[in-house]
Amino acid sequence: MLVLGICGLFGTEDDEFLPGVKRSFHHDAAACLLEDDRVVLAVEEERLNRVKHTNLFPARAVRACLDARGATLGDLDAIAYFWDENHLDVELDLHYLRHPSLAATRSRDLIANRLELALGQSCQHNVIEFHRHHDSHAASVFHDSGFDEALVLVMDGNGEDKSCSVYAADAQGLNLLRTTPAVQSLGHYYTGATQLIGYGSFDEYKMMGLAPYGDPGQFAKTLDELLELRENGEFSLDAHRLQEHLLLAGYQPRKAGEAFEDIHMNLSAAVQDQLERAVFHMLQYWASQGFANLCLAGGVAHNSTLNGKILQSGLFRHVFVHPASHDSGAAVGAALLSTTNSAKHGRRSLRGADRIRSVFWGPEIEVQDEAEAVLRRWNDLVTWERCSDSATVAATMIADGSVIAWATGASEFGPRALGHRSILADPRPASNKDRVNSLIKMREGYRPFAPAVLAERVHEYFDLPATDTTYDFMGFVATVRESSRAALGAVTHVDGTARLQTVDKAVNPRFWKLIHEFAQITGVPVVLNTSLNNNAEPIVQSLEDCLATLLTTGLDALVLDGHIVRRRRVEAESILTNQVMLPPLVQLTSTVTTGTGGPASTTTIGFRDWPSSRVPITSAVSDLLTGAADAVQFNGSERHQVAQDLWDLWQRRLIRVRPYGPQSGMA
Repeated sequence: MLVLGICGLFGTEDDEFLPGVKRSFHHDAAACLLEDDRVVLAVEEERLNRVKHTNLFPARAVRACLDARGATLGDLDAIAYFWDENHLDVELDLHYLRHPSLAATRSRDLIANRLELALGQSCQHNVIEFHRHHDSHAASVFHDSGFDEALVLVMDGNGEDKSCSVYAADAQGLNLLRTTPAVQSLGHYYTGATQLIGYGSFDEYKMMGLAPYGDPGQFAKTLDELLELRENGEFSLDAHRLQEHLLLAGYQPRKAGEAFEDIHMNLSAAVQDQLERAVFHMLQYWASQGFANLCLAGGVAHNSTLNGKILQSGLFRHVFVHPASHDSGAAVGAALLSTTNSAKHGRRSLRGADRIRSVFWGPEIEVQDEAEAVLRRWNDLVTWERCSDSATVAATMIADGSVIAWATGASEFGPRALGHRSILADPRPASNKDRVNSLIKMREGYRPFAPAVLAERVHEYFDLPATDTTYDFMGFVATVRESSRAALGAVTHVDGTARLQTVDKAVNPRFWKLIHEFAQITGVPVVLNTSLNNNAEPIVQSLEDCLATLLTTGLDALVLDGHIVRRRRVEAESILTNQVMLPPLVQLTSTVTTGTGGPASTTTIGFRDWPSSRVPITSAVSDLLTGAADAVQFNGSERHQVAQDLWDLWQRRLIRVRPYGPQSGMA
């Protein structure tokens, strides 16, 4: 049985479709292809269109999935969508009321239309199936857990009109036990607090990282007024009143870019504490009902601090957190529901064969001749050499103090880089945390990094509870042994914890070999592992994505399977000898204002649906990007300034730079 799973909305790169819709509405678009219950390919649209958390219809991801199998729309037994059809049609109608000029098209018709546009093939409406959002999350996490039966807790902003759903799951399927309405959303509560400390949607993990610096006591009483713990694990949370409640209590919101003060850290700590109180209240009740295995999914399940405390509590013998707990993972869950509930092919067990150990489900990076063809095109900006043992060379470079990009094989599905699209560094010097944050990730200095450790030696460095839980996916924060904290200065957080990843030789052999070789040199079987990107872009997918990150950050080298790549010493003006273009979804906008000096025109550049990404640009840069001017027209100081401006825009991923044509030879 061949099933395509989809999450995302209905805008495209050429058609915004719903003007003004929030980026957080049906975010993290993705597609997956299942053959029976096996993943053929799964990839998030952001990896391909290079727009973080995009909610566009996943056209590129769908094409990648079908191409991986050599399939067409006509070969599909089902097309599974991650949201309830009636609820989605009502949401669409509300948008149509706000925008009367739009044709009131039903969701089923929109899915078929978008697939036909993406693939140039006809789509049968009767193969499209809709599944409730939380059911999709629950199906994905239970199937991949390997459990025979489990309690499944889904927590997010909202799925249709629910924010938490509790299920009893077994091989026969999902039995819904309880729900919490969206107005009491733990996810929206956490997001509201994230905004109060100067961040936006999708930045909740930043507040989680800030929380250990604070004291929850300052805001405990104020927040207690919003949370009521009730009998039988139920709670009432006035989530939507959080911001007004704190403002009335005298809290002054932090503006983006302002320094963090104790009050911001204390609020972060208090909100994290309240989240944990509510979740533990639920789980203590359900554990008392005899459940021994726990599955967690939904966006809140990416709170690895909470997950680590659940694991340490001993409430459950076994805990599994889905590595793609956010909405992208619901595409896989929807496809699984269509697979297991098929009338045509017979009902199948929702239980997977075993617990998954990897999510290297995405497209492969270019290798060998294909990689060299790309590198030759970039020969004016990079040098490269062949390498027969990349893992050993990479380990030596890291031990010698280099911070490297490491890209190999199929990309990870989900928000974590797990050793196929990673930035790696020596975990021992505490200074490496600041170095990677400032020069490469270009982000706040307090933000922690994950340790990737050989699975067979994890207990030497980390204090773990006595369960058979695996730590493959950075899903849990664990305690670093006191005796190891000095040796792991770059990956030990302020509270003595770390978001842990274990690396098994049988699961991820090349990454395991790199860490093993690093241990042979240093005695420490751990490396600092963070996602291969800067702060403005999603995790890289292709070799060209890798090269852009290498060239616009402080990385020392890019290590591929068979090649070592380094930056040439080039001046900023070299950007003017390459193609400079607007990526998909980036727009130039001109506005005219009238002041005392008369009308004045200002041009900005930014992503179409991301207002905070917009920055002003000069008329010279605008003319170059629109084709009204050519780089040869600029001379002297103006040429230098245009080049510097373009480099800045490239770092922000607001322009794309590509060489004009193939070059020859290795450096």
